[in-house]
Amino acid sequence: MKAFFKERIKAVFVVLVFMQLMSCANIVPPTGGDADTTPPKLLSMSPEDSVLNQRVKKIVLHFNKFVEIHDLDKHLSLSPLLEFPPTVTAIGKRVEIKLTDSLLRDNTTYKIVLGNAITDNRERTPYPNFTYTFSTGSYFDSMEVKGQVRDMLSGQPDTGISVVLYDAETFKDSIMLSKKPAYLARTDVGGSFHFSGLPRRSFRIFALGDADNNTLYDITKERIGFLDSAIVSKPATDSGELLLYTSLAAKKVSVRDSLMNDSLRKVSAKFVGRVVSKGKNASAYSVVADTISKDRGTFELTGSLQIKLNAVLGTLDSAKVFLSYLNSGVEAEASRKITHDTGSLYIRDNWLPETKYTLRLVKGWATDTAGNELPPGRYQFMTKSLDDYAKLQIRFGKPYSDSQHVMLVIQEKDTLYNQTLKDSIVNLQLLKPGKCKIIVFKDANGNGVWDPGHVLLKRQPEFVFQHESEVVLKAGWEHEVDFKYVPASSARGMRGNSRPGTNNKLRF
Repeated sequence: MKAFFKERIKAVFVVLVFMQLMSCANIVPPTGGDADTTPPKLLSMSPEDSVLNQRVKKIVLHFNKFVEIHDLDKHLSLSPLLEFPPTVTAIGKRVEIKLTDSLLRDNTTYKIVLGNAITDNRERTPYPNFTYTFSTGSYFDSMEVKGQVRDMLSGQPDTGISVVLYDAETFKDSIMLSKKPAYLARTDVGGSFHFSGLPRRSFRIFALGDADNNTLYDITKERIGFLDSAIVSKPATDSGELLLYTSLAAKKVSVRDSLMNDSLRKVSAKFVGRVVSKGKNASAYSVVADTISKDRGTFELTGSLQIKLNAVLGTLDSAKVFLSYLNSGVEAEASRKITHDTGSLYIRDNWLPETKYTLRLVKGWATDTAGNELPPGRYQFMTKSLDDYAKLQIRFGKPYSDSQHVMLVIQEKDTLYNQTLKDSIVNLQLLKPGKCKIIVFKDANGNGVWDPGHVLLKRQPEFVFQHESEVVLKAGWEHEVDFKYVPASSARGMRGNSRPGTNNKLRF
């Protein structure tokens, strides 16, 4: 009987202890500890870095942590390129890099860069900037090529561009459409590129906006910059910097096709006087002007008065379209000019500032293609004052004012001015307040259109000179600007001359 009670007491004690432990576990859950943010440590590699006279086909890296490979396509680079890129695999605490050794060239220096692709498998802390170099010959190549890439139209550094080198001896114009280059580098945030570890050799160099990341040139959609002749890699102590300009060959930019009517298309609905005919199948139209604030100048002095049609125009009787203005209290007819397309009418006039205008559309003024008459209407609006605009005087020195250069004044997407330079001073009026760019390009063929480069046609883009800074136009102000172009090479202390009228070899 005593033994029975002892066993019962022992069982109850065990249950109480178990319940106490469970209660403690619920109150204080265990923690996982602090995150380990220390990067993996490389313990060894085989073969060692910087080996000579070896056709390395497998590199094994041993780390102190379990590792993974991430975003290899973004981080991996091989110089020179091979037809088949290296394979990189993480196995536990080991990373294996395999190359097809049969593709390796004799007496060539190879450099493999993995960037931050190797990380630990928990916090993904990278082993940074891994680089491995070996040579299939008895020495390491030490020549280099460096420079900067800029967009021709904007003049700004072109970032994210692939700069590629082809062997000059075997290069053909169409090879870049189908065959990968020998060497590749990418521009940094400042548009700069740098090739190192090159052999002493002649190369053809190209700056490629590689949109599909295949290192081949797509003429329909990718920007390109190029040198007309081969370059030779040099030692670092004797290596100047090249300057390449990119442009898009497939798109011919017409600067004559300015966006002067954009202001009409973008007018807010509250500035539109709308009239709707109630006849059967009749069409509505809109007069694009502020017809509400009749005593406040809102209509631009630089544009056309637009009548937007909601149907296709059939007939137009311009004699029934009247435009008049108040001149010292007397209404006078304006010498308007009417043009139209199938969807709109445009009325032009030498608009007078701070003047009230009246547009009268008399019965029978227009019909649509179904024969329906557009309803008559009467609209009043007032033009802006001269103080709502800025004036700008631009002074040019030689060699711009030689009748071979075209000047553009661009504000956002609008081309405010587009003329061949014939004088050393250009005076502009009625400019909208805001920032504007002053651009000059050398119109080599005299067609008034900026022609981009075309590598297959061996045609360089027409060179663009952009004023050193944007000009801030203020309403009611008269601005004076001395046009100043600062070559990228001067700004960076580059070797080589890219001033107007000098060696074209550095212009792209």
